[in-house]
Amino acid sequence: MNETPKSRLPSIEMVISSVSLFCMAGITITQVFNRYVTGTSLSWSEELARYLFIWTVYVGCSYATQLDRHLEVTVIRTLFKKLARPVTIIANILTIIFCLFATVIGIKLIVLLMDTGQKTPALEISAVWVYLSMPLGLGFMTLRTAERLWWILTGKIDAGTVTVK
Repeated sequence: MNETPKSRLPSIEMVISSVSLFCMAGITITQVFNRYVTGTSLSWSEELARYLFIWTVYVGCSYATQLDRHLEVTVIRTLFKKLARPVTIIANILTIIFCLFATVIGIKLIVLLMDTGQKTPALEISAVWVYLSMPLGLGFMTLRTAERLWWILTGKIDAGTVTVK
């Protein structure tokens, strides 16, 4: 079977996750340096690092889906080769349903936060910016999973192969 086809969707998730991870590491290193070398502390660094971590995880999930790097239990596909394709299709459909559900819940939460005007404790920014990562990341993951499902259904990738990369 051919290699995984090239996605037609732009890979913005890689950029967002990479920048968030890089900034989180820089902020954490700066905070450790300040705390142990200069004896001072930044009041906002831990909160910002936590929020960047949240963005890295949610948006990174979509990027992992694009690269087919999510952890999965492959025992059924491995032991029962004839079930590999239907099991993979069902798993992708269930993933799409979950991601759509979580995206809708995330959007409802954002609307609630916009109505209440809630702000974060240390940074005093709108909590919407923190929670936006959930519907954005899982929305992207829905698109990536639908794209993979389409590739399986059209035969562009083989659902029965289990590769360890």
